[in-house]
This record gives sequence, structure tokens and C-alpha cells, in this order.
Amino acid sequence: MGIYLRYLYLIVLIGLGQLCKAQDVLDENVSGHYKNLGIGAILDSLHHQYEIDFSYDPSILRTDSVITISFTETALDTVLNDIFQQKDLSLQSIDRQVIISIYKRDVSVKNYITLSGEVTSQQNYQKIPLVNISVKGRPIGTTTNMEGNYVFLIPKEYVGEELYMSAIGYRSELFQVPLADTVLNVRLKQETIQIKEIKVRFIRPDEIVKNFIRNIDQNYFTESMLLTGFFRESIKQDDRYVEVSEAVLDIYKSSYLKTYDIEEARFVKGRKKVENKGVSIARLKLAGGPALFSGLDVAKHLDFMSADNDANYFYTYKGKGIVHDRVVYKVGFKPIFEVGDLYYEGEFSIDVESFALIRADFRMTKRTLRNSDQILIQKHARKVKSNPIFTSYMVDYRPYKGKWILNSVKGELIIDMHDKRKKIKSQYHAIAELLITNAQDGEGRRIKNSDRFKTNFVLADKIIGYDPMFWKDYNVIRPEEELEKVFKSSAVEINVVPIPKKTKP
Repeated sequence: MGIYLRYLYLIVLIGLGQLCKAQDVLDENVSGHYKNLGIGAILDSLHHQYEIDFSYDPSILRTDSVITISFTETALDTVLNDIFQQKDLSLQSIDRQVIISIYKRDVSVKNYITLSGEVTSQQNYQKIPLVNISVKGRPIGTTTNMEGNYVFLIPKEYVGEELYMSAIGYRSELFQVPLADTVLNVRLKQETIQIKEIKVRFIRPDEIVKNFIRNIDQNYFTESMLLTGFFRESIKQDDRYVEVSEAVLDIYKSSYLKTYDIEEARFVKGRKKVENKGVSIARLKLAGGPALFSGLDVAKHLDFMSADNDANYFYTYKGKGIVHDRVVYKVGFKPIFEVGDLYYEGEFSIDVESFALIRADFRMTKRTLRNSDQILIQKHARKVKSNPIFTSYMVDYRPYKGKWILNSVKGELIIDMHDKRKKIKSQYHAIAELLITNAQDGEGRRIKNSDRFKTNFVLADKIIGYDPMFWKDYNVIRPEEELEKVFKSSAVEINVVPIPKKTKP
């Protein structure tokens, strides 16, 4: 999986010390004298002179306007307001990056139909988690939460089209997109799915994997795509939430044939809830979540399945199954030997007819997990002993335009912590999940390096501000009841920063 398998772990920063707050870049004094120069060129000049990055949408802001302006040792926010001279200008900063936008206009939800409800098993009425919900043949989608509940915003232009619900082990169902907001509770049948007859011949598991590699260009997009994703990461200490962060992302994904071209993620909007009371031993922070999970696309970056590395992996045939109404080969994999690296074991679900990889479930091997303390954790508390005891990862895809696109990613990490000095023990459970909710053509939409979410960024540290209408027009994974209580318990502590999408001038 290249860089993503190597950094697939959820990095945990441990420490309760206070960090010194740096001066807001908008308060810094700058100087400049410009005559008959475009606003975009002035921003470029300030970038090179003061190492400040500017993020803006040129379709909204007139950065091609030519102006004359002079300022000496003047606060940057004053300078920018003088440059643009717009009453509705919004300036926000993250580290050395300034986000320039106009105050967000109220976007009516009248263009959407809100579909909500729960999905349960017809046999035992149990709620079904991770049910894939989409409009057939369209790029939008969502999923049920761990309690089987969902909310799905569907553009009104899709009224009357087929709504598709599917889950592993259950019969998929089709419905019509309704005319208005609707509560749709669904009961799925837990039974073997009768699909058109497919002749399944015996084939060695390593040949199945090689056929997957040979058919990548037939099964996945060879053109670039710009995905919209919802990302949530949560940390529990002894079954109590101590931190939850949520964000909407833009993800630029190049051709699946460019296996070493890493994904680019841009933070669009986010909120968080941090609990400081009663936190013992350490404060955990997950580093790089959006950047790492946006690239955890095993169909593109699974380099240990290439000709150079597959000799170190042993594959086993584990029978057939059904995923997205497709008959799949179940192929188990594990390393033959482990020497000084990260190793994983698990199972692939590969389509019998097309050899597309539709789902991957895997975890660190026991040996890697035993030796992972040094790799997984960056410590800021010397007296704390940490012991990772569990990891789990899931990546799946959904059909779109005759091919497959990334649908969702989920990762879990459990760590036992022991403060030797205070003789306190505690267990931390970290979960990160990514849901792709929309897709569009990515031609000319690469994300500028200064706008990208980096692998050393901590999502919770990047979220500031407040917005009571947080999600509004975005599809998200609905929080479970416990998580909803976390957010409702103290609304003023929910922090948000809207960041505009950036396009090329």
C-alpha cells in the first residue's frame, strides 16, 4: 500500500502539557508598495516575502482586478480588507495559511429531499450497520451508522430514480426516490441472493490476485476524480468519549494506473467536541487522519500485491460470498516472514467475473502489533507505558458508471495505557471512518500543496470557530445515539471553520 500502509497506523500523541499559542498570522505587520498590479500578483508577492499561504476561490473574489496600494508595518487583516474592499469579506487563519472568502450565503435545502430512517433485519429485527445507500448510477451515497440509522440528502432532480440499499449477508432492495421528505424504514432479508448463473471454476488464489492487478484499468477509473468525503475520528477513554472531530473533505484522486501518485485532501468544513474533565494519564491526538485515510485505497496503492512483493505473501482460497449483489472470491492473505516492517493479514473480496477488488478487511499481524509501540505512538509523557492490543481496517467500493469507486474506509485502534508513577491504568479506543458521498470529474482540479491536509496535522487542532448550521447540505454518517448526546451536551463547545473550495483562476 506504499506510503499509506507504512503510515496506516493512527499516530497517537501523548501529553497533557499546555502548548504555547503562536501569534495569529492575521495580526502580523507587513509592508508593501504596489502600483497598477493585479490582486493575485500582490498576494503572491506577500506569500514569497512573508511565507504566508493564501487560499481563495477566484470565481468569487476578483483577484484579477488591478489596483495601486501602499502600506507600511500594517496588520495583515487590515491590508487584506483594504485590498479587496468588500464588506462581506471573511478572513480566517490556520498556522501560516489565510483563508479568504465571503461570508457564506444561506443555501436553501429546498433543492434536496431528506430521506431518513433505520435499516433492520427481517429475521430478528436487529439494526444493520454500514448499509450502503445510493441512487443507482449516480455518484452520491451514504451509509447507516452502527445503530442502523441514516439520513440521506438527495437532489430533487433524482426524484423517481432507483434508490439502492445493500449490506453483506442481506438481500439488496430497490426503492423509488420519493417526491418529498420521507421517513423510510427498511427491513432486509438475511438470505442467499439468487443472481444470474455464473460458472465458478477452480482458480488458485494467487492467480485471482494477479487477475485483479491485470484488470485494474477495466474496473477502476483511469481519469482523475474529485471526491467529496465525510470524515469522523473519535477517541474513547474507558468507554467514555473524550474527543470527537468531524470534517467534510475534497479529495483529488488521479488515475488508478498511477499507483504512486498519492491522494490530495483539502479540509472544507469541520466541528469538534473535546472533553477535558476527568481525562487521566494522557491526552491522545490522532495525526494525519484525513490525509492518510483519503489515500487508503487498496485497489490503487496495494503494492505488496505487485510482482515485486507478492512472493512474501501467502494467499488462501476461502470460498465464495456476495458483496454488492456480486459473487466474489474470498482470498485470505498473510506474510510468509516478517522482518523489520509493518505487516498485515486479512481477506479480499474479488469479483468472480471482472476480478475487481470490491472489499478488503485486514489488521496488523500479531507480531507487528507486539512490536508496534515504537511505530504507532509518539510520546510526550515519559512515564506512560503504552501497549497497542488491537487494530482493524476495512475498505470497500461501490459501482458507478460500470466501474468501481471508493465508498468507505474504517480503522480502529485500541491501546492500553499505564502510568507507572501514579499507578493508573486506562484503555483508549480510537476509531476513524471516511465515507465518500459524491464524485465528479477531476480534470484541472488538483489541490494546491499549501491547501492540502498534511500527514502530521491533527484534525482537532485545525478546527476553530462556530457554525450552528453545521452540515446543512452535506451527506454525513449520522452519529449514533451516544455520539449525538456528546454533541448536544454542550453546543457552545462545538467548533467549526468553513473553508472555501479553491479552483484555478
